[in-house]
Amino acid sequence: MNALLHTTLRLFVLGVVCLGSVVHAQARSIAVLREVKPEPSSALEASLREMLGRLDVNLDASAGDGGVPALAVIDVDFASGAIVVDSPSRAVTIRRTLPGGASGDVVTETAATLIASSVDVLLHTDPPRQPIKIEVPAVVEAPPPRPKLSPVGLDLGVGLGARLLGNAAVVDFGGSVHALLTVPFASQLPGVLAMFAFQPGFDLAGETVTLRGSAMSARLFLQLELVRWRYGRLEAGAGGGFDRFTFTPLQREGELFRAMAPRSFVSPIVAGLVTYRFPVGDSVHLFATVQVDGDLRPIPAPRTGMPAPVDMNDPRPWAVRPSLIIGVSFAPLRARE
Repeated sequence: MNALLHTTLRLFVLGVVCLGSVVHAQARSIAVLREVKPEPSSALEASLREMLGRLDVNLDASAGDGGVPALAVIDVDFASGAIVVDSPSRAVTIRRTLPGGASGDVVTETAATLIASSVDVLLHTDPPRQPIKIEVPAVVEAPPPRPKLSPVGLDLGVGLGARLLGNAAVVDFGGSVHALLTVPFASQLPGVLAMFAFQPGFDLAGETVTLRGSAMSARLFLQLELVRWRYGRLEAGAGGGFDRFTFTPLQREGELFRAMAPRSFVSPIVAGLVTYRFPVGDSVHLFATVQVDGDLRPIPAPRTGMPAPVDMNDPRPWAVRPSLIIGVSFAPLRARE
């Protein structure tokens, strides 16, 4: 009799436990796909039904099953990439974001995977005392790779400039080209600047003689960056080089001119400059350079040995000659900074 009573009690307890398990499983086995925008997706429903089946969760594409509360109510908006998984019985909301830039099939499979993982979170979440919200960060695409930077930098530029030569030719215009090689060091970018310039010249007219002059210069500077901010950077340099002046006397003979033998003079130069660079692209800059040259050996008067018109000013250049150069530069190699 006691054995029969014990057996009956065991069966009763086992039945209650099994019934409770069935009711609990049934209570959490419904997931409702409430709304899919911009239009219903049968592919999403099929993929989602398969994935939720592995979690023992039934998918209902329209509403809950009778009076059994739904474990999850799902809304998907493919247009904005938003997925919202609500669980009214647990007061939990899970928000996910679809990655952009993928094809339709990939987005559908990704959406199904995100929903299934959210439902799995709900399966392991006990009903809280207070409503909570689980925010899942949006999927952030990897930033584009940074451009490869060279151990050294190379900047090539071209400019137009004006130089104050002297009393005879107050302003002399010409062009210049430069190459700047930079090597990273500490927080600045020291570099070596090579610059070549050419001034096509000027005519100094007299009564019987016209003096035609031209100049070519070469400079080598050690350059250092002083200041950098969002609107550009300021650089300064010091160095030296040489100037080569060529003067050709033209002797008037009636209505014609007869060219006499040209004379050339080479002068060693010390120089300093300040450059402002304004960025107009990743590797392109506009620049303005103020330069001051000091002539270590001023040239003699080039009209020596020829008639000296009384109305001709002294054509010798000044010992100190300022100049201004404006141009554009391009960096085919960008150094690490």
